[in-house]
Amino acid sequence: MLPRTLGLGGGIVLAVGSIAGSGILFLPSTIYVIAGSDSLLVWLLSAGLCIPLLGVFAALVRAVPDGSGLEGFVALGLGRRVSALVPGLLLIVFYPAMAAAMLVAGGYVSSDPVIRLAVALTIIAVTTLAAVTGARGAARLQTVVVWTTLAAAVALVALTWGDDYSAIKPSFSGVGAIAQGVLVAFWGFAGFENMTFVAGELRNPRRDYLIAVGVALGGYCVLAMALTANIAATIPRGSVDQLSGVAQLADYAPGGFVISVLAVLLVQAGASSWVWGISRLLYSAARDGRMPRWFAALSPRGVPRRAILSLTVPGACATCIAAAWPGLVLPFVTFASAVFVTLYALAVASFIAVRRRAARALPSTTPCPDRSPPGPQPAAGTTGRS
Repeated sequence: MLPRTLGLGGGIVLAVGSIAGSGILFLPSTIYVIAGSDSLLVWLLSAGLCIPLLGVFAALVRAVPDGSGLEGFVALGLGRRVSALVPGLLLIVFYPAMAAAMLVAGGYVSSDPVIRLAVALTIIAVTTLAAVTGARGAARLQTVVVWTTLAAAVALVALTWGDDYSAIKPSFSGVGAIAQGVLVAFWGFAGFENMTFVAGELRNPRRDYLIAVGVALGGYCVLAMALTANIAATIPRGSVDQLSGVAQLADYAPGGFVISVLAVLLVQAGASSWVWGISRLLYSAARDGRMPRWFAALSPRGVPRRAILSLTVPGACATCIAAAWPGLVLPFVTFASAVFVTLYALAVASFIAVRRRAARALPSTTPCPDRSPPGPQPAAGTTGRS
């Protein structure tokens, strides 16, 4: 079993890294291009949809606190055959998602393709090194990265503050655009399922999971809305680059260096959290015989190194492929969002199935009320007849 070494602080740090990844670097501009004046409404709707999901995943962790996470919870409600899809879906989405995130960060440092790829591969190397050292060492690094990231994010919002925010006033003009924006924005809030796998290393997962993810979700939503509003107040909508609108802010405000630092730190935090979480999924699935036993080996420090390397090495290869064909980045993001929606749908379906079974079993486990008339009752061991 994985050692439970993480407290609430470590859980919050990992949750921030899981949720606030590379999406914050391009989603504000992407959502603004898609939804225009209704962009803030899109963010609020996306966050609102996450609230019941947060409750579902908190129930998941209470029911399955052993680190099997989403897979274990889907198995409770829908059976082992359906839950066996979870590791495959997450692996399918992990590699393109990592490639997209790494190259987005590299692009914020330099437009030169070679430097961009070098930055991306450096982030993967640091992530791998931190992951194989063990939970405590990785948590310390993650803490420094996350707090520095938050400081850079606040500085960026302050430096790029605009004068006229009329362009972001909701008009409720396009239901289709709002729906499309909500689907894309889901990429930014993805992270619940990753934290369910990390829960196996929380000292008090039943309490800390909900608090950690709730704090990360609320902070991310506020930051995303602030950056979207700043883009709308600063850059004409027709001039906004769908994938680098936040970087465009540097052309209008003195925030270029801060944006580059923020990009690298966000992706570093996100990559560390996701490699940590998905490697624990591979380990728990292999431990229970649902994946090859090769993934179940632990190092002397209790770290699933084989599972970690099976994520970061192919992820680096996918990053090189995406660097050669930059047009793959946005399709990678859309594909990842659709897979996450599928995973959340499985979790909700399992939650409903578990609750229905519990409701059906309730009458048979509830004692029948005593309908005997008041008065003296027969003594124990007698029939009640004279």
